[in-house]
Amino acid sequence: MHATVEAAAISELARRVLRSDGFVVRHLDPGALGVDELSVKISDIAPGLLLGVIGEVHQLDGIVIDIGDSAGGAIAVDEPKDRRVVWIPGDMHSIWERFTDSLLRLAAAGYPGCVGCAGPAAEVPWDEEASRRRFR
Repeated sequence: MHATVEAAAISELARRVLRSDGFVVRHLDPGALGVDELSVKISDIAPGLLLGVIGEVHQLDGIVIDIGDSAGGAIAVDEPKDRRVVWIPGDMHSIWERFTDSLLRLAAAGYPGCVGCAGPAAEVPWDEEASRRRFR
């Protein structure tokens, strides 16, 4: 059950990122996450998708993904106070790998311009409160 909830949250965060113009990844060492190469990988897979990716160093434990004026996500042990932010607790490096994989797969499928490529969960509004309850 936990893996299913985690996969749904990862997919929701990837969809949010792909609907944006770009995002900022905050981590102790964004270079170690491959943040600089991520924008190029997305452009190679989906040339029409212009998505800026910026890495910034921060001292918090975890990975924070900020998406302009929209709620982003946090891959961290500690639950974020902002209830709109997608929270994914667990091993941050493993989750980051699954997040970037999901992001690249959705971009290759043509998201957000494709119909149905993100699965049935993408058709209903995200319920962050329910997701957080399932993680606890």
